[in-house]
Amino acid sequence: MRIQVKDFMSNSVITAEGDVSVGEVRRLMEKERIHAIPILGPTEEPINLENALQGIITATDLCRVVDDKIAVKEVLIPTLVHVINKNTSAKSAAKMMLKHQVHHLVVMEDGKIIGMISSLDFVKLVAKHGLD
Repeated sequence: MRIQVKDFMSNSVITAEGDVSVGEVRRLMEKERIHAIPILGPTEEPINLENALQGIITATDLCRVVDDKIAVKEVLIPTLVHVINKNTSAKSAAKMMLKHQVHHLVVMEDGKIIGMISSLDFVKLVAKHGLD
């Protein structure tokens, strides 16, 4: 059986805008028990969300921020957000995460975020299916 990203991705993705405070994002992560949130910026065409995707803020990023009142966009490291298709194989997704040294990939379809996968999702996948 070929396992694809759609078979183990998290379907409900919480996003935030860059103007939201670090404190709000920190509380949201704690409440929802998540470790990363895609950050969106203004876009002329809301249909094409990929253009508005500014980055991902992670729990690790928040550990180095002491002022909860500043906007997330002020601390967001402007790096390429790694986007993947839901039909990509789990193996290819894992290779992509290793190559780019990231713990989260955003799953997009038709310009919309439909899910995310994290390194923890791979641990759950192995626990469920084994390595045999």
